Amino acid sequence: MDGLNEPLGAALLRRIFKEYFQSDWTALFALRKATAANVDPLRFCAGQFNLPEQDIYRRAAKALELAFSDQIPPLAVNALHADNIDQLKSVASLRGRMLDRDVLFIAPDFWRCVELAKRISEKPQLRSQLCVVPPKALRRAFVFQQSTALYESAITRLAKKWPFASAHLGLSKLTRYSFLAVVLAIALSVFFPLGWFQPIATILMGILFLLPAAFRLSSAINGRIVKRMAEKHLLGDNQLPVYTIIIPLRDEAVLVEQLVRAMRALNYPAEKLDVKFVVEATSKKTIKAIEPFLHDIRFELIPVPDSEPRTKPKAVNFALPFARGEHLVIFDAEDIPEPNQLRIAATMFARHANLECLQAELVIDNANENPLTALFATEYAAQFGLIMPTLAQFDMPMPLGGTSNHFRTKTLINLGAWDSFNVTEDADLGIRLARKKLKSAVLPSYTREEAPISTWPWIKQRTRWMKGWMQTLLVHSRNPKSLIKQLGLLNALIFYIYVGGLVFSAPLHGLFVAQFLLNLSTQKAIILSHYAHLNIYMLILITGYLSAISTAFLGLWHTRQLHLFGWQVFLPFYWLLTSFATLRAAFQLAVAPFSWEKTTHARTQLPRYDSKQDANEDQTSTEAAKSIYL
Repeated sequence: MDGLNEPLGAALLRRIFKEYFQSDWTALFALRKATAANVDPLRFCAGQFNLPEQDIYRRAAKALELAFSDQIPPLAVNALHADNIDQLKSVASLRGRMLDRDVLFIAPDFWRCVELAKRISEKPQLRSQLCVVPPKALRRAFVFQQSTALYESAITRLAKKWPFASAHLGLSKLTRYSFLAVVLAIALSVFFPLGWFQPIATILMGILFLLPAAFRLSSAINGRIVKRMAEKHLLGDNQLPVYTIIIPLRDEAVLVEQLVRAMRALNYPAEKLDVKFVVEATSKKTIKAIEPFLHDIRFELIPVPDSEPRTKPKAVNFALPFARGEHLVIFDAEDIPEPNQLRIAATMFARHANLECLQAELVIDNANENPLTALFATEYAAQFGLIMPTLAQFDMPMPLGGTSNHFRTKTLINLGAWDSFNVTEDADLGIRLARKKLKSAVLPSYTREEAPISTWPWIKQRTRWMKGWMQTLLVHSRNPKSLIKQLGLLNALIFYIYVGGLVFSAPLHGLFVAQFLLNLSTQKAIILSHYAHLNIYMLILITGYLSAISTAFLGLWHTRQLHLFGWQVFLPFYWLLTSFATLRAAFQLAVAPFSWEKTTHARTQLPRYDSKQDANEDQTSTEAAKSIYL
């Protein structure tokens, strides 16, 4: 905005919002506030007056004496090439034919409206050639018209940036079935005759059990003492950038109202929020549940055409070209983020130029429901509360959680975004960030999540997670020399200890326990003597359990959930479930590598939203808000 345009701008703004501004001076004041906040005045007024986007563009069209339409009819347009799909974010017009004439459908920002007002006064015939539409309508038209290019971009973006980093290129059938054979061989090694194999089995169990357990325990101990990054003074509204939130949804209509409430509770200017509900087109009920909330200037619906692979990363990649924010975060359908989370993240990005990714702490808020949710919450307490901060502190490879990871949008695009074929796209992306030497850190904020409350949904979810970790392990092991060169030898070893140890130790543990119980039930008389020479195996197993229990204690201490510690008595059964899910994942990887078993949410019987509690959630660190855990 320059001084010459100010009077014209103030006059037009007053004409658009005539009942809100009593004079050009009040309109000029609002114009300057919008400029100071670096926000388009139309969007600024929509946020200030709580007006829907459709309304403000209808007002703008009326002030300009132009035609207005709340949607664009199907038009015959040239398809974009997938490589050019990111251009859609900056396109503000679409040419087509309506009735008997060619029409340019435009979604102008405010200063473009000022320029149009001047041009129309000079060339009144332009009125018959222009039709104003809301930006959301323009983007909906692009989704419809360019769906093929958007789809191709979603599934090829990573492969073009980083050849063979995508699971569908790096995982041949031979590789997948060979991996299954290795997993089974290691798991079934507990049944091999001892003799000469005993030293090998002992070393194998030591590597697969003790190394990962020792790493997790030492990381948890360090996580208790590591100093977390924190920001005492957060950015003010004028300093905040536009922030994109992408929320992938499929068959989750029941969660829409809770989700909308959580997004509206965020302590972030409405006019600077860009919330994309990315919904599979086949999820009719979910789309219908979202539509009543689309009048909110923050919210936008992006339907994703039904196509393979039917995965979360494909859906978010499909929506990525429309992300307007300087920063971007992913939330899941059941998420309830701390209200200050985005403001804290924006502040950290602004003050630490080397930060490229921030992972918020994930907290299970239905931990008290049953033993399964208690053990799940214990896992999360250790993983996100203690181990992640240690990985971040020492710049180790940090597999991200599936939600609440924040990015600089340009960095995410340059990295190739998510792998549409990896069912734990978050873990894979975290390793790619490390390989490119891009710094990740832990965000001093939390997001509340819901744990599965029954066994089969838990197994399906854990199967998907383990399959994705297997995909990640294989993809990044395709060229070990390159991995070591990019990560460094120590971090490459940590990657294999952390990711590989988890993948291989789980089935080995399950079958070892199964063999022990089988022998105990069928050979009671000789069991003690039979296992006398297995004391080293038992020592390894017991040491692994003690390490896990110690890690669990530290995690629960961190989150002030020590009342859950008694449920650790069920840890052996929890590990057996993990073993089953891991073996199931290995079989799925071989026969159906890209299938996505979706977790069903909204099953908890415990209340998840407390209005009084959430109204008081204005503290800027997880440590200062521990009452959420109790």
